[in-house]
Amino acid sequence: MSRGTVPNPASGGRRRGVLLSLLLPALLLAASKSEASEPLSRVDTVPCRRAVPECRELVALGGGQFLPVFRTHPLSETNPSVVRAVIVVHGDNRNAHFAFETMFLAASWARVQDSTLIVSPHFQLAGVGPGPSEATWTSRGWKRGSESNRLVPDGTTVSSYAAVDRIVRILGDSTRFPNLEAIVVAGHSAGGQYAHRFAATSPVEDELPYLRFRYVVANPSTYLYIGPERPTGDGRGFEIPDQRRCSDYDEWHYGLKNRAPYAVRLTEEQIRDRLLNRDVIYLVGTGDVGTDALDMVCGAMLQGERRYQRGLNLFAYLNAFFPQHKHRLFEVPNVGHSSEGIYLSAMGLENLFGRLH
Repeated sequence: MSRGTVPNPASGGRRRGVLLSLLLPALLLAASKSEASEPLSRVDTVPCRRAVPECRELVALGGGQFLPVFRTHPLSETNPSVVRAVIVVHGDNRNAHFAFETMFLAASWARVQDSTLIVSPHFQLAGVGPGPSEATWTSRGWKRGSESNRLVPDGTTVSSYAAVDRIVRILGDSTRFPNLEAIVVAGHSAGGQYAHRFAATSPVEDELPYLRFRYVVANPSTYLYIGPERPTGDGRGFEIPDQRRCSDYDEWHYGLKNRAPYAVRLTEEQIRDRLLNRDVIYLVGTGDVGTDALDMVCGAMLQGERRYQRGLNLFAYLNAFFPQHKHRLFEVPNVGHSSEGIYLSAMGLENLFGRLH
């Protein structure tokens, strides 16, 4: 397909998302009321429902490094009751406990908590409470797939994306979880940034063809563009920006240039193919138009003024240049920058716990 300035097409996926979100809230409200009347009776088989110390586990990453996670079920024990796993990545404040409990609440609203294993990894910073063998990253690096800080004498490091690869491989062990059918990797805000780049670069989906995968990208500050074009800003389409004004706009993790070591092992074409052929869901709150913790450097601003518009722009870009993509976008009405608002919405519950294609 030729590149240049192209029209900004409408999205049928967005219209369907808005329609469904208008139809489902009443049903979900009734379900939540019923759930509230018996808050514990349906979760007796779930070992962990709160982010307490006994629900924290260390995942071995190699080189003597470990990643702490909260999980509903032990990762080291055989469990035939689990049919779906959701790996939920925290936001920029790295509140893995909140992400874990919010996702468990969503699973209980969807009435699938007994059969869903929820895992919330904690990407820690050096000097902010990690244990002596727990891996740490920089405040920017963990969401970009950068290598961990050196922890062991031989200088072994681990990409933050490889850390979740390790979790997925554990989940994909059929001797531990013989009835697992699907894995969802989800994230809101900075976690959404993580989920989008992870979907484009991780090899584990291809390693586990007997499982279905989905990546839920919610209200991220920025997206990975797989070509040099960006929105023109006037709603008319896309063009290649003047690099004299924003020389690094297409560098990782806004674009594909100067990629992190985890991503540089792939060619640009391989990254495009992975991202376009994976089941990626974008959830954007129509009220997410503020600037709190918003990336506002040049490369980010070329994607749009605010998170809501950036999501619409990214999806229009995919429709314009890569119409073969398998992604869908849903607008969540009246929700701002809130993981609870997104995950507990009709669209959130449907795409996290509904049928995977």
